[in-house]
Amino acid sequence: MEDLASVVAPLRTIDWEDADVVEESCRKALEYLNENREILRKALHDLPNRPELLALCEHPNDEDTAELGQQLDKLVLYQDETDFRVRMHIFWSGCADLPHNHRWSFASMIMKGQFRHSLYGLETYEDTMQLPIPKPLQVRLERVGSIYALHHTILHALVAEENAVSLFIRGPAVKERGYLVNPTTGRRIWHLSVAHETPEAIARKRMTPERLSDLTAKLDEWGLLG
Repeated sequence: MEDLASVVAPLRTIDWEDADVVEESCRKALEYLNENREILRKALHDLPNRPELLALCEHPNDEDTAELGQQLDKLVLYQDETDFRVRMHIFWSGCADLPHNHRWSFASMIMKGQFRHSLYGLETYEDTMQLPIPKPLQVRLERVGSIYALHHTILHALVAEENAVSLFIRGPAVKERGYLVNPTTGRRIWHLSVAHETPEAIARKRMTPERLSDLTAKLDEWGLLG
């Protein structure tokens, strides 16, 4: 059986600044992994033995959930030497994150559930955004099988209408920080790379082995691991 590293190896040489290339290249890997879920199962079951990956996994803490609406668990299944990563995201019903950009371009495939996806346009870097926050330029309903790619300069937001899971490939980071926007005040809520976060912030969202075990069981229950 192929492993995750061999499936995504062709992504090492793609241009992550070209969203068209990202979508086309990642689509092949995402569809293959979706059709061969035993590869995902193996990577997930290997996580407890991969402390360098487990340290990158995140579980939403009460403070962030209250402020950001991000009821979202992130499981890092693979990190390449060129700094792209393969992750699984579990969006819990009611997850409604704020408009935000990313520090990297990415592609995503919906494996379970659905969510409303709002795209706002290009990022800006004033201290605050003008109020009221501009309306989305596009709203999509992402269903099982949907695949999309976004450049790191795009502002977007997701609302999970039910428990949802996505398979997610993020490119190498090109910025030290991204941000979310509070739609009431227009205030930036900065999201830093791990290298620039405080130990307290990292500890708050650390994935515990117990939480990982629970998530693995839930993904298995949902039939997402083959």
